[in-house]
Amino acid sequence: MEFNVYIREYGLLGNKGSKKLLMKNKAFTNDIETKSNLLSEITLRWYDDSSLLSDDRRELLELFLDTLGISRDVAADLFEVLMLAKARGTSLTSKDIREQIVATRKDRGVTGPEDALTIRNIQIWVKYFRNLGMIEKIGSRYTFKGNRKPSCVFRDSIKPEVIDKSADYVCRVLEKLEKEYGIKK
Repeated sequence: MEFNVYIREYGLLGNKGSKKLLMKNKAFTNDIETKSNLLSEITLRWYDDSSLLSDDRRELLELFLDTLGISRDVAADLFEVLMLAKARGTSLTSKDIREQIVATRKDRGVTGPEDALTIRNIQIWVKYFRNLGMIEKIGSRYTFKGNRKPSCVFRDSIKPEVIDKSADYVCRVLEKLEKEYGIKK
């Protein structure tokens, strides 16, 4: 089962990919932007539990990111090195992140391990995960928010602040629609 709602903070990802997404949904986006202040666009995908049977940690990491609508290799690589750093109990600078992404790509046998790995691209995805509330910057180093496990950060911060608030808003819109259409029961 796939359930689509889009997560993207406006002004956060000013790259060509986000513009392409805006163009793809232009009519829908333009309607919303003219009538209200769009806070974010959310994409959630929900798969059955058989997808959790995989023992391939990279596949599971990509599954997690895909459930949030993130499918870029750089984002997956960045999240992977943050997971590896968390397992070691360390935090990373931007330079460390880049170096470790190159190393993990080489370990996986990726051709062109430095492809699409500009400092700017890394900064964009770091900012995305920071704005989402998954990671934080302490000094010049990045770690999961509060130095907690990623599942705890998601459950305690992202779910109530992004997903639950979005779902509550949808309910309020439906209640307003019911009132406007005179639906009593």
